[in-house]
Amino acid sequence: MAKHGGEMGLAAMGMNSATSRRGAILVSVLWIMIFLGFLAVILRVQMTGVVASVRVTEDKASARILAEAGLSQAAAEIRAGPADDVGTLSDQISSTITLPAGVVSVSATNEALRIDLNTAERQLIVGALRAAGAAPGTADDLATKIIGRRAGQPAGNDTKLFQTVSELAAFPGITPDMAIAIEAYVTVSSGLAGVRLEALDDGLLSDIPGLPPSVRKAIKDFHAGRLSREQLEQLLAAVAFNTLQQAPSWRVEIRTTLRSGYSESFEALMLVSNADEAPYRVLDWRRAAIELE
Repeated sequence: MAKHGGEMGLAAMGMNSATSRRGAILVSVLWIMIFLGFLAVILRVQMTGVVASVRVTEDKASARILAEAGLSQAAAEIRAGPADDVGTLSDQISSTITLPAGVVSVSATNEALRIDLNTAERQLIVGALRAAGAAPGTADDLATKIIGRRAGQPAGNDTKLFQTVSELAAFPGITPDMAIAIEAYVTVSSGLAGVRLEALDDGLLSDIPGLPPSVRKAIKDFHAGRLSREQLEQLLAAVAFNTLQQAPSWRVEIRTTLRSGYSESFEALMLVSNADEAPYRVLDWRRAAIELE
């Protein structure tokens, strides 16, 4: 009996050992399945991110192509001139183009509506600096330095003092706040000594030294419809730094919207001249905003 009981004990121990091994194997398999499931989830997330990234990359490329089509359209309208060759081309033109890839809206504004840091009369430079927050004395000193830098350039040297407006931030005496604020008023590409005065806001007009109050009033009356274009031009003819010329450069705002709902905005500065063999030349280009549906 004792021997028989010992055999049964050994058998039971063997069964318990086998059960333990099967349990361990089952637990291992379960952990492996959990791990593989976790890997599958990670892979799916990564693949979703890759697909989304590829889609955004494709949308960006399509938006850029649409924007370039809009820029070409604006340049073609500028080169064509006014409709039926009557009058002069407006300083502001806009159009919308619908293509299979999406829609692009374009708005172009002539740079004669801004004060050129490289060529403008001193009074205009002073006015822009004052409007940007410089105290009157500081604005006078800075304008003198800017004009002095221009005068110091060698004769026949076509290199601009400023290649971009942002360079003004590095000019001695210009604070970061002034450099940011002045961007709305100035350019470096009109090539004009004057500016289209009626396009300037009243705050800037009031900061231009030597500008008669009657001129500011006339501009207000013109915008309110109380003065005709001809009457305004007669009054502005007496102001040396007013100009009726158009600049060869244009600031273009472009908004593209793809069929997918992806939208992107750009701003470009382009040079358009009928004397140039190229339809237009891009002087500056930047992405303004991105919108995802």
